[in-house]
Amino acid sequence: MSLVLLVVAAFQSVEPIDLPALDAAIERCERGTVLPIFAAEAGRRSAAVTAFYQEQVQIVAERLATAERRRTLRETPAAPATPAATDQELSLRQLALDDRQRALDDQRRLETMRQEALDLKRAYFLMHCPANRKQG
Repeated sequence: MSLVLLVVAAFQSVEPIDLPALDAAIERCERGTVLPIFAAEAGRRSAAVTAFYQEQVQIVAERLATAERRRTLRETPAAPATPAATDQELSLRQLALDDRQRALDDQRRLETMRQEALDLKRAYFLMHCPANRKQG
C-alpha cells in the first residue's frame, strides 16, 4: 500500500501544465496569466526535487536492506523450506523496488522536460513582451 501512496505522491509533484494555453497567453502578452505561472515555478521545482530525493533515499535504503538479507540468506545455513520462501520474497521485493525506480526515473524525466519547456517559454515571453510594452 505504501508503494501506491509513494507513486501517487511522485505523480503529484510533477503537475501537468496546459502548454498550449500558456503559449496563447504568451502570444497575447497576458501578464496576469503568465507571470503567476513563472513566479510559482521556483517553489514548485524545489518541492519536486525534495520529493524525488526523498523517494530515492527510500529506494536505496530498501535496496541495501534487501541485498543484506540476500547475503545473509546465502551465507547462513537454514531449514530447507525457509530459504526458498525467503528467496522468493526477496525477489518480489527487488521487483517492486525496480518498479519504483522506473516510476521515479519517469517522473524526473517528465520534470526535466517540463522545466525546459517553461524556461524556453519564459525566455520567449521576455523577448516577445517587453516590460515597457503596452498591451494592445
